[in-house]
Amino acid sequence: MKTISKNKLLELAILSIALLTAGNSAISGILVFMQKDLALSRESAEFLITLSSIATIISIALSESITRLIGMKKCVQIGIGLVFISGLIPVLYTTYWTIFISRIVLGFGVGLFNGHTANYISALFTGEKRASLHGMRNSMEFIGQILLLVLAGLLIKIRWNLAFLAYLIALPIFFFFQAYVRDVKEDQASGRFFLNKQVIFYVFFAGIMIMNLTALTIRFPTIATKARGMNVNINAYMTLIPIFGMTSGFAFGPINKKLKSKTILMALLVYIISNLIIGLWGMNMLVYMIGMILNVFALSMSTPYLFAEASRFARGSQNRIINNLIFIGCNIGGFLSPFFINSIAKLWKSESLTQAFTSFCLIYAGLFALYFYEYLKVRAGRWIKQ
Repeated sequence: MKTISKNKLLELAILSIALLTAGNSAISGILVFMQKDLALSRESAEFLITLSSIATIISIALSESITRLIGMKKCVQIGIGLVFISGLIPVLYTTYWTIFISRIVLGFGVGLFNGHTANYISALFTGEKRASLHGMRNSMEFIGQILLLVLAGLLIKIRWNLAFLAYLIALPIFFFFQAYVRDVKEDQASGRFFLNKQVIFYVFFAGIMIMNLTALTIRFPTIATKARGMNVNINAYMTLIPIFGMTSGFAFGPINKKLKSKTILMALLVYIISNLIIGLWGMNMLVYMIGMILNVFALSMSTPYLFAEASRFARGSQNRIINNLIFIGCNIGGFLSPFFINSIAKLWKSESLTQAFTSFCLIYAGLFALYFYEYLKVRAGRWIKQ
């Protein structure tokens, strides 16, 4: 019984670091206040929200080298510590540049442990347990969003810059991780690492998914404010999204067990439907939220599938590199999201806040066709090894 208890604590401690990996959007509720008090354009305010993704990309790229030097555990601990520090900076002194620095520190910290949330699972667990934990890891990201959104929402009511204090939940996570997770020494995979078409597909797909969801998240405050006025509790509405993501993430295990490789095909169809709904009728706040819920469901099916598949055909440092590349794709997508959605609107000469989301339907349709083609090749036994 004692051994089982320790194993559960190990699982929870590993999963706990995922609480912080999707925290970028936690302060989305301050966007309209930041615009007003700091005299920023909507584009500049949206840029500050997604800025942390730049630093995350850099630190993910460096994390493999840092991990080989100091180990996975210390790399994670340093990252969590930086998240804690990022929550203090804009509260002590609130200007555009202190928020800028805070977002960079947050992003760099998240990047140091982002990939290791999946790497620990891949290193310590196998089979269905591993796939299930990847689904739970995805749910923990949404649980983290809920915690951060609720905390930030409460703090905004006092003063909007206090929302950054929500990131101080990194402190108990640091000590929980320290107590129950050991360092992991993995054998280095032999030979050079080569990108094959599977990995390229995974990275690109991950980037598009996060670009899509981030664009929806940062555009929502504007939609909500137009519908309900400046006093609308944006964070309260936004908590519904991670609640649904958490629930569907826990459902990934049984759904994937039944659908197997068809899980991605189902998710891509849901992505197409969700963006079509938002693009055509999203100015209605309720419709917009339904579209976001569908989008999050598709994400909860796709993301753990990608990590579970990556750990199936690569081990050790090779698997860590693939996981890091997927997370880099995610953060590139997150950073580019406001530029992409605004560029599409300008290209189409559209004043609509939602019409540009239909462009994602075309991208997902292309990914569906590509994956379905490869799926048919596997079914026919003609998978060409790259």
